[in-house]
Amino acid sequence: RSSFINGLRSVAGSIFNMPNEYFVSKYDRKSVPQVTDLIGWEAGKGKVFDVFKVPILYPDNVVNEKRVFKNWLVLAKVLKVAVCGKMSLFPKARGGPPPYAKIWQLTSCTPGLIAFGVTSTIFILSPDQEFSGDGIGAISLISYHTVFRTVKKFFVVKWGHERIKNIVQQINDYIFDGATKTQPDCTLDTTVEDVTDSLDRVMAALDAESDLD
Repeated sequence: RSSFINGLRSVAGSIFNMPNEYFVSKYDRKSVPQVTDLIGWEAGKGKVFDVFKVPILYPDNVVNEKRVFKNWLVLAKVLKVAVCGKMSLFPKARGGPPPYAKIWQLTSCTPGLIAFGVTSTIFILSPDQEFSGDGIGAISLISYHTVFRTVKKFFVVKWGHERIKNIVQQINDYIFDGATKTQPDCTLDTTVEDVTDSLDRVMAALDAESDLD
């Protein structure tokens, strides 16, 4: 089991402002529409899941494709748990192993890391209890593999777009506490895919496929 996903589940209540019990692995999230509605999931329709219609990615959870990823703070918190550890969400916390951000000398996000964050956010809010080997949610039928590839491609293509640059800068400032940084060229994604692989291979199947792009 992934230490990252377990850690994310333990703090998800504070990220999404809901009771923490909703995010326990075995909890029946199908019975809690206020959770699954955040990703626009409907039973039986997982195979046609559209990441660009996921409400949590938009301000006030209102889908408006001109404002996609504008709800950047939720994504930034998930990514901060991934690269800095779950206690990094609580500024006064100290101790614990060195975060991936330090081990890998990360100073900014790349398309691959952002795609990892979006995919993890959707997974945590889904009814699925664990990642399956084929990248398809056993309960939700969501193709996490497709979500990852779609979001990564979006950010690779739009990386230089002013609105996307602003969103990425805000995410970077939140995760890395405003340290001096530059947006890396998206070809540096290999390092980030090494990082996601180190996160107990949560996205191993997805990363392996994305290398084929």
